[in-house]
Amino acid sequence: MPRKYALLDETALVAIEAQAAQILSEIGVELQEDSASLDAFRSIGARCERQRVYPDASQLRELIAQAPNRFVWHGKTDAASVEIGGSRPIIAPVFGPPKVLDKSGETHLGTLQDYRDLVRFCDQSDAMDSTGFLLCIAHGGGLAVPHMQLLKAHMELSDKPMMGTVISEVALRDIADAVGAGPDQCRLLHMVNLTPPLTYQVNPLRCLRASAELGQGTVISSYMMMGATSPVMMAGALAQGLAEILVGLALTQIYRPGAPVVGGIFATPFSMQFMGPVFGTPESHLVQLAACQLIRRLGIPVRGDGMISSSKLNDAQAGYEGAGVLGASLLGGADLILHSAGWLEAGRLVSLEKCQTDMAWIEQVLPVYSEAAV
Repeated sequence: MPRKYALLDETALVAIEAQAAQILSEIGVELQEDSASLDAFRSIGARCERQRVYPDASQLRELIAQAPNRFVWHGKTDAASVEIGGSRPIIAPVFGPPKVLDKSGETHLGTLQDYRDLVRFCDQSDAMDSTGFLLCIAHGGGLAVPHMQLLKAHMELSDKPMMGTVISEVALRDIADAVGAGPDQCRLLHMVNLTPPLTYQVNPLRCLRASAELGQGTVISSYMMMGATSPVMMAGALAQGLAEILVGLALTQIYRPGAPVVGGIFATPFSMQFMGPVFGTPESHLVQLAACQLIRRLGIPVRGDGMISSSKLNDAQAGYEGAGVLGASLLGGADLILHSAGWLEAGRLVSLEKCQTDMAWIEQVLPVYSEAAV
């Protein structure tokens, strides 16, 4: 693995960490409608007022230090299993789009057949390490296909590691039970996104707790829109994002010391013209590079993002925006790269054609990043 690119020097990193600590002590983080999470922080002596916790950042860091700096993400076979935090980045596909772009250029709500096609593609790709989960929201008869039918597609079509669902705690536990996930074997990764600024909603909190109690992996991410849900400047966004994920990461270790976790901080500018995030911008590349440095200092694996774009088509814009984001993740040394293939229209659309072109490109660039010394 090449040496990581260091965007920030020690002085800048320490300043951002100090600002994050001040945010936690003076503003706090809201844990909405989940008394168990507040009780967990009270158990370590953290100050809680109503639904807000004001923890000490140094204490959170001590808790997070109990998490492993690398762990095995198990597939159905040993040959399919991978190590997160090891010698190379682990590549995972898009997560969560409701629509599919077909080969004729038409868009439609995802179907179970679309879902199975996407799982099959992930299994056949040499560059893809996982089949993910919720590759699209599959619909049938006007309703979303139940999570257990999506699980069946993964179990039938691939041996590779898969992610779990966070649609609800019940669904998360259903899938964990079905795949035989236990505390001594991480079979599932659960993507828990908080809600900036400085808020965890009730369902992510319950899923975080269930994932940790089961000994499964939890990816704690802050996904910020600069100028809307975070400060517009990069340093401020990084401080806010670090404060936010410190709370979630530490919470997993209160529930189960040693539970595997991955941390992620992502921020991209918010457009006042169309009132939405703009993906693939240079600002987001810089945030990704700095986020890798900050999270690595916690001693845990780092999440990065892949071929994400605001483009509605698999065109040149999609290519150069995605390449910039993925390049920042690889240069920063991210250990787990999500949304690596298929993402379009700010995450609302997945394209099998784009999956194919993205993965063909990734297969070419991964050896370059693995061999070069930055």
